[in-house]
Amino acid sequence: MRAGSVMTAAVAAILVLAGCASAEEPTGPQGPNGYTASASFDDGSVLWWDRSPESGMTDLVLTDDAGRILASCLSAKPLYCVAGPEDQTGVLVIAPAGAERAVMQWFGEEVELERGELGSDAGEDALPVFAGVMPEVGDPDQGYHLDVLDGAGETVFSS
Repeated sequence: MRAGSVMTAAVAAILVLAGCASAEEPTGPQGPNGYTASASFDDGSVLWWDRSPESGMTDLVLTDDAGRILASCLSAKPLYCVAGPEDQTGVLVIAPAGAERAVMQWFGEEVELERGELGSDAGEDALPVFAGVMPEVGDPDQGYHLDVLDGAGETVFSS
């Protein structure tokens, strides 16, 4: 009976120690579960990318440096989304195949959007993605306009 008590105590000690073992803390920004960090920006914002293998839908989420969602965009086809607080407006672009650059004319200022890196499981038919955090509104009469360009500089998508 004493051997059983010693064995029980040993197993209990191992379980307690295993529960106390520290796991490595994640480094860097943490996005939505399962998303890939696709691009980062000078202000600490991060573009997160995910794609459903079942539906082919691309999901983009732009977070600020504290991890709060500024903008999101979801589509299986080319689309762009403009959202976020006035001081951190995000532009997200799910571009057509072959797109190499995206340029936003933002209230009188030209802003080159950052091309996002896709996850390793993207698949060959995954659409390119772009994002940017816009500067403060300059001339409100100018509005905004998006041009997405291919490698030859031809417009393949615009708004």
